[in-house]
Amino acid sequence: MDNETGLQGIAVTLCRVEGSMNVGAACRAMKAMGITRLVLADCPLYDEVEVRTHALLAFDVYEAAERHSTLREALSGFSLAAGFTRRTGQKRKENLAVEAFAAALAERAGVATALVFGNERDGLSDAELALCDEAVGIASSSLFPSLNLSHAVQIACWELRKSLSQARPAEGRTPAPRSSTERTVLQIADTLHTAGFYKIAGRPEAETFLRSIAARAALSETELERFASLFIKLGALSSSRA
Repeated sequence: MDNETGLQGIAVTLCRVEGSMNVGAACRAMKAMGITRLVLADCPLYDEVEVRTHALLAFDVYEAAERHSTLREALSGFSLAAGFTRRTGQKRKENLAVEAFAAALAERAGVATALVFGNERDGLSDAELALCDEAVGIASSSLFPSLNLSHAVQIACWELRKSLSQARPAEGRTPAPRSSTERTVLQIADTLHTAGFYKIAGRPEAETFLRSIAARAALSETELERFASLFIKLGALSSSRA
């Protein structure tokens, strides 16, 4: 049997997903790859008979699913969030190939990571993707580039299984949860605001950037505090010279 230690901490997060059939098929895809934690964010109630029909022996994944009213709330306990999307744009994050994402994650196996998938019709919105630290893409043909939700989940979980099934949890510091990163980023943004850094606009984009950098660097609680202290000291110095 494969060693699946490296898959611990990985969760599939479905955001605004509507179809009971797709949810059931996603559960089956997850469990077949050794990933059993499902998080539902801003999702409706599903027809459990239909979910069970498509999940088969993976229905227990659905039964144990965590439900949250918003994506922000759903991601609060994770250290890293990866939003899966095929769309690109000037204001969107640069897409990282799923193979590259899986390989990078293998270097820090065990980190609490959310794989985020959006609504079947339109995927993740710009606001939802902004809550994620990485944008991950799955290469597909231009003849029909849109993947079914459960197929995208299957491919993502398969790539992670290839990279992580033999990995060992990284030793050393423990990455801070998203809730701590959010607090630190707000503290830094408040400091920059007081120092007059945001003359017109730009605070939301700066917060997204800082949160993403901290999450991808897997900063610990102590490192977050030191990171914030640099901005606080600079802010205090700026105020004293004003």
